[in-house]
Amino acid sequence: MGPIQIFLFGFEDFTATGAIAAELGALSDAGIVRIVDARFMLKDTEDDIVVVRVSDLDEFEREDLRAAAGALIGLGAGAVLGGEEGAEAGLVLGAEAAMAGGELGLSADEVAALGSEMELGDALLLLVLEHVWAARFRDALRISGLTYADQNYLTPEGLIALGAMLGIETAIGA
Repeated sequence: MGPIQIFLFGFEDFTATGAIAAELGALSDAGIVRIVDARFMLKDTEDDIVVVRVSDLDEFEREDLRAAAGALIGLGAGAVLGGEEGAEAGLVLGAEAAMAGGELGLSADEVAALGSEMELGDALLLLVLEHVWAARFRDALRISGLTYADQNYLTPEGLIALGAMLGIETAIGA
């Protein structure tokens, strides 16, 4: 399994072009990513909340993944419960979470509450991707003795914000 990443994207006055679905499909079809979960929520013009869910995993794979994640979390909690006991507790919690999942990982009441905060035409996309391409690279890092890893994104908006911040510092002589 490759590294898993969670994204949350918000859209004001969403315009459906099909481009997002097409690009995700192309990345998945090429084996670059695996869509663990994609949940799209739209507040339509009728003031209804429409939720669409897509995944490359079947229900059994999704339950296995949640149970494995729960076991790893439990293993991390081993300092409190003891390693094996913590892993077993996490495995059970992960499996229970898999069975209790609602839309967007939320109950119907929570989706309704979230929807009440949205304006007509607004949308949210919760995207959980497995970076299939990175699994072998991650393994190479591990066998080479990796002890620390971190990541972040450099986006055009981030560079603009950095430039604005540097411009302000230059202007005030900081």
